[in-house]
Amino acid sequence: MKKLIYAMLALSLVAFVGCKKDKDKQKEVTVENLVGTWEIYKTYDDGEWDTEWGVAVGYQSILKINANGTGTMETIEEEYRNTTSFTYKMASSGTITITTSYGDTRQVKVKSLTDKELVLEYSEYGATYAEYYKRK
Repeated sequence: MKKLIYAMLALSLVAFVGCKKDKDKQKEVTVENLVGTWEIYKTYDDGEWDTEWGVAVGYQSILKINANGTGTMETIEEEYRNTTSFTYKMASSGTITITTSYGDTRQVKVKSLTDKELVLEYSEYGATYAEYYKRK
């Protein structure tokens, strides 16, 4: 009897863990799925996590991706606002090449994409960085 109870409990646990909401399901990395407004809620900077993002802490970074290959990144810090325009090209591998209006180019990899979250990763000067966005 105990074995049957443990088996049922294990089966229930597997069923519960295996059932994710559709909104948490990984999306294909396409322009259509990336288009929208995204806000950083945490970053990973070469071994350090930074979770102090958002209106509550007075620092926001908002990424707007348009369907026509353009976008903006707006940084808001108290009374300071800076908006940078960019163009982007997407490779089939989920790598995006971003070129800012200043002429800077960076390649980022889409590590994760769901209806609610976008995770971008890039390397610079031998270090790995990641930016975690939530859809606005």
